[in-house]
Amino acid sequence: MGIQITEGGQGMSLYKLAAFDMDGTLLNSAKEIQPSATAAFKRAIQAGRILALDTGRAVTELRQYPFIEMGIRYGACACGTVIYDFQENRVLAKKSIPAELIPIIVEASREEDLMFQAMVDGISYVEEASVKRMDHYQMGIYQPLYEDTTSYAEDVRDFALAHADSINKINLYHTDPESRERTGKRLAGLPLDFTYAETTSFEITPQGVSKGTGLQDLCRVLDIPIDQAIGVGDAFNDVPMLRMAGLGIAMGNSNEAALKAADVIVGDNDHDGIAEVIDRYLIGGPFPLG
Repeated sequence: MGIQITEGGQGMSLYKLAAFDMDGTLLNSAKEIQPSATAAFKRAIQAGRILALDTGRAVTELRQYPFIEMGIRYGACACGTVIYDFQENRVLAKKSIPAELIPIIVEASREEDLMFQAMVDGISYVEEASVKRMDHYQMGIYQPLYEDTTSYAEDVRDFALAHADSINKINLYHTDPESRERTGKRLAGLPLDFTYAETTSFEITPQGVSKGTGLQDLCRVLDIPIDQAIGVGDAFNDVPMLRMAGLGIAMGNSNEAALKAADVIVGDNDHDGIAEVIDRYLIGGPFPLG
């Protein structure tokens, strides 16, 4: 499991990098980072480890958190479609949905009452009117985030059509799971990857691209073997990352799919699960400390 024991009996991890999902993993139920996690980040940096994100969020949706100060410099964002350097504020690698498929997605989206979100090079674009109704799409907890971090397009579908050659990811937020199912049936068969997230979210990415390939691309950019990377998540869209990583770790609050995909399970996101990941598996020391 990537841990070797020294002569003194102390565990020493062979892992160099840990990549964390955001919602339900790095963030607690209040969308905050646990103090125990922040303290553990410092220990990881002191031990020479690399910390990263592997999230479905756009880069702009991450800027409310001081990741650079915490020691997290890199991110696989928008479900693996954008590899980003937060310190230098630049895209290191990216993948886009085929331009010819954007009109098909746009037309299918018109059949349901939904909120359309397009991501381009780490920037999130939505309509202001939709953000004001995020409760209607069962995404109300994210409304303050979207008000602070997203860019507004007068008509986001027209925006997507005008930028069809550079769309990394599309999120469709529905009013209920049944509406999401209907959208899924309309788009079934297209050479794209579809993922369910939250209660009503339908995520669309280029075929073969996921949080798993995002972790793989991040490791390639940083010249780190994938078997020396830890992936940490809690939800269905984290499953490819958990399977791709040298060690897949599920939070205690994870859904069944993530629990089954993981190699090990730690505490939940409202307690010390992240600190456990770092101290027990990334650094390889005792947990809890003291």
